[in-house]
Amino acid sequence: MKKCLFYGDSNTYGFDAEGGHSGARYPENLRFTSILQEKLKAEWEFVVEAKVGRCIPSMEFELNEFETILEQAGEIDLLAIMLGTNDYLSYSKPDVNRVADRMRDFIRRLFKNKVYNSRKTKILLIAPPKLDFTGDRYYEKFSTPNGDLSKALKKVAEELDLYFADAGNLDLPVGKDGIHLTLSAQKPLAEEIGKVIMCIYECCLIS
Repeated sequence: MKKCLFYGDSNTYGFDAEGGHSGARYPENLRFTSILQEKLKAEWEFVVEAKVGRCIPSMEFELNEFETILEQAGEIDLLAIMLGTNDYLSYSKPDVNRVADRMRDFIRRLFKNKVYNSRKTKILLIAPPKLDFTGDRYYEKFSTPNGDLSKALKKVAEELDLYFADAGNLDLPVGKDGIHLTLSAQKPLAEEIGKVIMCIYECCLIS
């Protein structure tokens, strides 16, 4: 049995933008991570560590929090990271390279982490879903239909020899806020990530 830790933001959390409050979530069995668990339950165990508003760790307290998460997760075969949306939206103008730089720095720090290095954990970097702010006078410039954010993160994965999956390349529906995946997006996302994980497993890339 292999073990995967999902580390992400509100879309990994299963945030329901129509739920009426900041902590609203889709039912557990309908989130993409749970669909994935059911699909691959014979080979994989999935642990989900997600938080609304999470950025790529860069500050000391964020890095310390992440190290604690790693320690508490125990032995894991695969670390799946889907972050970058909140970083991207925090800038005054779109800058995918800045997001990529932050991710690159985070992964390089991870490579030096004692907890990480004591294991044989592989990393799957997942580019986040597309953003769609069509009609919003300010945020429309942050829409990502051209896939530039995915391309920038894929380059990081190639540079650092990570596995890569691209949620941004899928036609996943998002809610009225242009950010959060709808309930109907959960299954196709689970299927796509599942294909990547099974490829890693079946090709014996994790020994």
